[in-house]
Amino acid sequence: MKHKINTTGIILSFFIIICTWHSPVPAEGKNTLFSNQKRPVPSFDHVLHEDSLGDEGCARCHHVLNTEQNKLVYAEGEEAACSECHSSNPSKQDTALREASHASCTACHRSLKKEKKPAGPTTCGECHKK
Repeated sequence: MKHKINTTGIILSFFIIICTWHSPVPAEGKNTLFSNQKRPVPSFDHVLHEDSLGDEGCARCHHVLNTEQNKLVYAEGEEAACSECHSSNPSKQDTALREASHASCTACHRSLKKEKKPAGPTTCGECHKK
């Protein structure tokens, strides 16, 4: 009687072992397997977003913290580049640029796609093109 070898299972097992072996779990319990990827920075066309979202679109990205209400609000005339507040080394109150972009950009694009409207990219390779 011949035995079939499950090559897919063997390859997958080795892949998992190698990935977990080279990506230790830090003390915080957070897996770093995908945290230090070296993908190209995505391009952002401000004019395209202005044209497609109109004036109300500004508030989707440009916000400041209203300390009295403890929430983010749009403040016309105080617009700045995302990187002005969101850096790669954020303070405890600020969200890192990477996380802010992923949360804001992809969420908006997915929402537009659900509404069957023209939308931007939603996957890694669509934004971070080599």
